[in-house]
Amino acid sequence: MRHTSLLVSLASAFIMLLIVGGCASSNPNNVSISSIRGNLTPEVRGTSETSYDIDNNMAIVGNIQLRQASDDLGRIFLFDQPSTLSPYPIVPTGRDP
Repeated sequence: MRHTSLLVSLASAFIMLLIVGGCASSNPNNVSISSIRGNLTPEVRGTSETSYDIDNNMAIVGNIQLRQASDDLGRIFLFDQPSTLSPYPIVPTGRDP
């Protein structure tokens, strides 16, 4: 009997601590007018895009620019097509004629 009453009193004390602790914490879903006015667009970083959209676009554009730079280097060093100075027929290199 004594063991049961001790267990009940500990459980009730724990529940009271949870209730008091829960009331003391700040509300993460603050919907006061000042918090709304402070950040009208919490998810939008640019004019119309979120930070995830901007990061994805930058990754895509960076990938495209690196591939274009590789193509440009091939043209600079004249690797984009075979030489036309040879008097012999040149075998196609795999690009469309």
